Amino acid sequence: MTTVSKAEIRDRNLQMLERIRSQDPQPHREGYYALRIMTVAGRTSGEPRAIPIALMQFDGVQYACSPDRRRDWVRNLLAAGRCTVEPDEHETRNALLVEDAAGAEAVARYLSRLPRVSDEWPFPGDTPPEQVLPFMGQIAVFQLCIPA
Repeated sequence: MTTVSKAEIRDRNLQMLERIRSQDPQPHREGYYALRIMTVAGRTSGEPRAIPIALMQFDGVQYACSPDRRRDWVRNLLAAGRCTVEPDEHETRNALLVEDAAGAEAVARYLSRLPRVSDEWPFPGDTPPEQVLPFMGQIAVFQLCIPA
């Protein structure tokens, strides 16, 4: 697993935010991911923090995945429990951390759709869900649901 500096992540995120906002939104499709912008309150400041995110749709549910549970956006989302997603119609979402087989399946399907899998993931992109499952405490998978 390669370590990427916070400055590199911040610069890459700013470029992606600009790119996502400048294009028509990708449609949500079963078994694929769509690029979106997630905004979550900072766990210390309470200030909104926008990040580019790929939302994977699996069994009609949208998931956000991270190769590292220690990322700031992950810790912010764990603290806040909710986020907004632009430009979707139902922006506000409740975020539920999932550490079960459905989360492992969502990660495996997400990685299988990427043109190139980052070496930040603790396993290769073609890893089957049952081999992803032991890493669920290290990575983060959130189910994003529209509040009732």
